Amino acid sequence: MDQRIEFTPAQVVTLTAVLLLAFAASLGMPFNVDAIALSFSTTNFDAGKVASAELAAIAAGNLIFARLATKMDPHRVYLFGALAIIGFNTASLFAADVGDLLLLRAPAGFALGAVVSTVMATAARSATPELTFGIINSMVGVMAMGLALVLPRALNAHEFANAHLSMGGVVWNELDGLFAVYVLCSLAVLPFIRHTPGQSPASLQQGGGAPKGIGWLALFGLGVIFHGHGTLALFLVKIGREVPLDAEVVGYVMMAGAFIGIVAPLVAGYVGSRTKPLVPLLTLTVLLTLSGLALSNISGPMAFIIATPVFAVLPTAFMPIMLGVLSRLDPSGALAGSHPAFVLLGGALAPFVGGFISDAAGGFGANGGFAVLCFAVGIGLCWPVLWRAQRGV
Repeated sequence: MDQRIEFTPAQVVTLTAVLLLAFAASLGMPFNVDAIALSFSTTNFDAGKVASAELAAIAAGNLIFARLATKMDPHRVYLFGALAIIGFNTASLFAADVGDLLLLRAPAGFALGAVVSTVMATAARSATPELTFGIINSMVGVMAMGLALVLPRALNAHEFANAHLSMGGVVWNELDGLFAVYVLCSLAVLPFIRHTPGQSPASLQQGGGAPKGIGWLALFGLGVIFHGHGTLALFLVKIGREVPLDAEVVGYVMMAGAFIGIVAPLVAGYVGSRTKPLVPLLTLTVLLTLSGLALSNISGPMAFIIATPVFAVLPTAFMPIMLGVLSRLDPSGALAGSHPAFVLLGGALAPFVGGFISDAAGGFGANGGFAVLCFAVGIGLCWPVLWRAQRGV
């Protein structure tokens, strides 16, 4: 029997807070890579290895704990996961080199994967999963904007610390300011845990005989879509500079995209909770395709200014509706709880593939074509589960 949870507004807030505060160090990943290279005087490649290890560990923790969502008390997962994240974030302040940091960030990522999958699996059991996922995705955008304001200042905090807080010859570096922020964020998770929605393992249901295989196929399709999106989205700033536009103007365009990225999931969640999924998701895919083609064959500044915010944020609008479909197919939450792993793995491959394509083609036109191919393949893999949801079976 499908037993869904009627979340109170406070429960939605606390569930979202646990996710965002635990996830702070990963949302700040671009800053982390820069700080690692500066702090340890190492190459971007070595710094990138730390990021890759952390992302891979998040995906592993996510997949493992999503399958355990029906067997474990979510409050315990949040508590032990948060304590592990706090410990490894704190230990990262004392890392002596890149090797030490890699050994610390991998288990931190695994613990984060456990927390993220459990939050998502719980959200999937909402009576209105599209709205719940819409709020969560929207607040990720808010958190990312907040970190974008705080982390550049934290990156330079070592200068003040070395001048005024030096103790016993300790030398602070760029990475310490970032992880001081992450430690505070992970500590802030603890007061929210007891107020999050939760059920005992015995009360969680598996959702009957629904064919979950098409759900896993759809998750792979999501990974393909995000992979294709990343192969072009990662180079948006570079495309804007080549138009040419000033860096300040490009920044404003990206800020507009971030704002739309906050609003779009809320709108998508509202629409998805009131309509069948096929038309809105196909509409989003068509818009994603058109904006991607416009960016890869840019004709001038205005085309970039219009297409960039649309292309950058449409996947965030795609997610609440798609996750609602997966939540109704599998009320236990295992499918929806697993989705970050597929999205992360698809995104992790994007820099390598996108860079190779643009270098081989001598520009970004081929990136757009590859992205469109990925969108077509991805929506094709999602089609069986979407068609089932459209028919209401």
